[in-house]
Amino acid sequence: MNNILRPLALSASIFLAGTLGAQTIIPLQRGQGGIRSKTVDDYKREQHTDKREQSDSLAYVDNLRRAFNALYADSLGQAETLFNEALKLRPAAEGNHIIKYNLGLVDMARGRNVQAVEKLTAVIKDYPNYFDARLARAEANLQLGRAAEAQDDAQQVLDQPELDGITPQLLERARFVRAAARYQLRLFTEAHADLQHIISANPQNTNAQILDALTLQQMGQPKEALNRLNLIVSAHPDMVDALSTRAAVEAELNMPALARADYDRLVELQPNESAYYIERAKMLLRLGEKKAARTDLDKAIKLGVPHGMVQPLLLQAK
Repeated sequence: MNNILRPLALSASIFLAGTLGAQTIIPLQRGQGGIRSKTVDDYKREQHTDKREQSDSLAYVDNLRRAFNALYADSLGQAETLFNEALKLRPAAEGNHIIKYNLGLVDMARGRNVQAVEKLTAVIKDYPNYFDARLARAEANLQLGRAAEAQDDAQQVLDQPELDGITPQLLERARFVRAAARYQLRLFTEAHADLQHIISANPQNTNAQILDALTLQQMGQPKEALNRLNLIVSAHPDMVDALSTRAAVEAELNMPALARADYDRLVELQPNESAYYIERAKMLLRLGEKKAARTDLDKAIKLGVPHGMVQPLLLQAK
């Protein structure tokens, strides 16, 4: 989150400024027309209001500072609480859209993608050129399987590169989101073209490389996909996404021993991820190692996988 510290600068310059107004009051209540001079009571009321607003502003800034520190520490629940408290203190503060954007990111990180889309949509309604929020909404929609909506958001960013705030990094992110949406929509040729554009400009983008390998697999080129993944894993031997993708391609190419080796490593890296035990069990069954497969399936069940979900594999492992 490259812009998450932006609200702190806003709060210091805007919310802690003095609030001395003009010396004339225009009452707007019905039946109180005309202009009158201030009284001593008016000044007392204003002084009380100024002190309260200053106190709220200090608490607002403190909540923001603590919230962003909590984000850095991955304390998402604490960050969410502090952000919401800040919004209650200064509901009309300039820069609150950035807080709401970050609350949307917290929702995404906690798997609440429907809520994230709702929050980000509200932000985009008021700030249509807030492209970080638009791409975050696209990513949440991808998680929800709403690929067409995700593609639309990414396209809007890609169609307006001349606007302020459109950086090469943002364009790369938008192109990747569009590629992922096209992959979900089974537009593999178009997704491949986007990914090749990204990789050509930034050969270090491993996410684009992995997705491109998956795209090649879907385009009927699993061996080329495997070659690409071998290169990625050679450069990043402990990259979970690359290992799991390579294992899946190896399984499709009927290379159960190689896939099993990748799942061995994945289990070492993430011992509480039940999916890896299930996938390794499938490879073990192909290799005729029923006892080892049963051990993996039992482990997956202990990690919370419903017994019925792996029942067909358990029958094969007898």
